Amino acid sequence: MGLYPPRVSSNPPVVTRRYRTVEFFVDGENGSDDSTRPGDRPEKPLLTIKEAVSRCTSGEQNIINMIAPGHVTETNPIVIDKQFVTIRGWPSQSPFGQSPMTCVATVDASYFTVAAQDVCIRDMTIHGGASHPTIDHQVVPWSFRVVIHNITFKAGTYGIKQGGHATPDFEADAPSHGWAITQCKFLPGLSLGGIALESNGSWGLIEDNFFESMIDAVYTTNNCQSHGVLVRGNRIMTASDDHVGQGIYLATNVGRWVLTGNIAGYAQTAAMTNNPFHDVGNDSLWVNNYGSAPAAGAELVPG
Repeated sequence: MGLYPPRVSSNPPVVTRRYRTVEFFVDGENGSDDSTRPGDRPEKPLLTIKEAVSRCTSGEQNIINMIAPGHVTETNPIVIDKQFVTIRGWPSQSPFGQSPMTCVATVDASYFTVAAQDVCIRDMTIHGGASHPTIDHQVVPWSFRVVIHNITFKAGTYGIKQGGHATPDFEADAPSHGWAITQCKFLPGLSLGGIALESNGSWGLIEDNFFESMIDAVYTTNNCQSHGVLVRGNRIMTASDDHVGQGIYLATNVGRWVLTGNIAGYAQTAAMTNNPFHDVGNDSLWVNNYGSAPAAGAELVPG
């Protein structure tokens, strides 16, 4: 032992908790969903996202990589019913962020249905079913931390709908708190608008999105009781100038949102008749939001 005994600490060692990350790879042209194929490496990919989701394990960090840029043909809706699942398409090299990975609905239904918490969908272009939102939320209360990032929405009713697709499916807390919608593009193929919120989910983030020719870009219904949402830096071109709140519409029960740096307007030289920002409950903070009229850079006060 030598001249000096070993020093013994009075503090027990810190136990490091290790999280297991499992990756799956999906190639819609060259993959296979055969049960003998593990799908956990790029040279042996699975064929469908559905099969990859079915192999995910709730509680582990599951990452599904779509590795072949191009059109993906897969029967929708794809229900994400496992916790801690990230589905990511081909990352964009464009400064506008539009991914070359395109997913097209084969039936008239939502393309993705989120039915779990800690879900992330990112880096792809999606055509949803004509009479459904492209990304919908199933009857799963308290689905915390749902993230939608860098998605280009090209077809469907809304790009994203929180709170359930139809009245029988409505769930006030789906998703719940801590959600984010960032750097997405909502294009004119959407028949009703960009984002429709019926959920009570609070502490959300809607940031740096682009809405082109939207009937309603960010729309909350009277069922929505969401609070504490940050809406920042969104660029909105409304479809017309025929009603108030086409840019951002906050209904009666929405409160304590912070809205700043958003730009909304309609492509015309005359002053707009209707304000693109509207706050029915008048219970949120609006700072430095701008419209195209009545004067360049003029602040539009919610009315």
